[in-house]
Amino acid sequence: MRLSALIIGVFVSSAAHAMSTGELLKADKQFAEGYIFGAIEYQIAVTCNDDFSARRQEIRKCLVSGKFMSDQLYSTVTTYIRSHPNQSNAIGAIIYAIDEVCPQAGK
Repeated sequence: MRLSALIIGVFVSSAAHAMSTGELLKADKQFAEGYIFGAIEYQIAVTCNDDFSARRQEIRKCLVSGKFMSDQLYSTVTTYIRSHPNQSNAIGAIIYAIDEVCPQAGK
């Protein structure tokens, strides 16, 4: 949860990087898939001097072993957004959707 809050804070701190869930749903599908992939890749690939490296590796293993492709990630995230209308930040929705897909990775 702390990692999610940190990542959301990083993206929300700059309006240039923040996208709302409504904007993500309205965006061109290829752009939205790239945005989702970029947010996930940032979450699992950017190394930080913190206590979350094991979680990042578990998320990576979960997504790779599940053979999640951009189409599946897009579907997972947009389904999450539609079922959680109070979630307004796209990055937050992406992170929480991945948390639901990979619960074994812990929070």
